[in-house]
Formats: sequence, structure tokens, C-alpha cells
Amino acid sequence: MYSKIKDRYDNQVSPYYAASRLWTDAIIDPLETVTWISMGIEAANHAPIEKPFNMGVLQV
Repeated sequence: MYSKIKDRYDNQVSPYYAASRLWTDAIIDPLETVTWISMGIEAANHAPIEKPFNMGVLQV
């Protein structure tokens, strides 16, 4: 029973599992992290704040 649960868990923590179910927008190469973060910050700097920030439910 332990092996069955562990195998299922190990499969579901894969980023490819999440991406195949459209739970994520993209999987980025770790070497490109700074580039992606920089693009996000740049986009945020040009976006107007139209309503208060509300985190809602955070799924990790």
C-alpha cells in the first residue's frame, strides 16, 4: 500500500504532470529563471493597478 501511494505521489509532483492538466502556464529551464522574472517585473511596472490585490486561494 505504501509503494502504491508513494508511486502515485511521485508521478503527481512532476511539473510535466501539472502541465499536462493545464495547471501551469509553462515549464521554464532553471537557467532562464532570471530572464522570466525580469520580464514579469518589467510587465508589472507597465501595468496599471485597477483594483486591490486579493490572493484568494493559493494552490501550491
